[in-house]
Amino acid sequence: MKAFNIFLTVLSLATISFAQEIGIAKTSVENLPEGYGDVFTKFLSQNLESSEAVQKGKDYIFTIYPSISWEGKAYNVCFKTYKVNSLYSSQCITVNYAEDIYDRLKTLSNSEFFRLKNLKQQQISVKVKLDKPINYDKVKIVSLRGDNLTRYVSVVKNGKSDLDLGNASLNLNIVILSEEGSEKLFKSLLENKKVEFLVSE
Repeated sequence: MKAFNIFLTVLSLATISFAQEIGIAKTSVENLPEGYGDVFTKFLSQNLESSEAVQKGKDYIFTIYPSISWEGKAYNVCFKTYKVNSLYSSQCITVNYAEDIYDRLKTLSNSEFFRLKNLKQQQISVKVKLDKPINYDKVKIVSLRGDNLTRYVSVVKNGKSDLDLGNASLNLNIVILSEEGSEKLFKSLLENKKVEFLVSE
């Protein structure tokens, strides 16, 4: 019994040590809503195995410095990884829609330290309050900075929704979200939730 207790203690210590193996630094953001940085940092620290947001005074085997930008109508997501104090690797992915970021991140999961949790894909509906009537069956959802959050999605009126994105503007068949609405949707898309319908009020 004593030996078993010792084994559990050692296992617990090993687990704690492993949990602090990777530190996620604050995400830098360019040409995108500023709030995306905090959303992305939190997503990584919660869904990248053996990681946490960098804590002052703690040492990590790996420290990942993420960056995300919008250039040439595409998201560029990059990770500079340092092992102790030396640059260990640099990886980037490019996608045209935020809804594809999770799938592309999974392609990096075979690396030594980048092990993203498996998140089951979900279909959701989102609700917006538009500034004018909508005359299209399908719309694309973007942020105020112009980045493409989704492809074209079907529009329904006065239906049930899973996520309220608040007030939004309409430009032809493009729905432009507020910064707060963009951050909400960006977070959901990172979690492998795909927008099936947009509910217009």
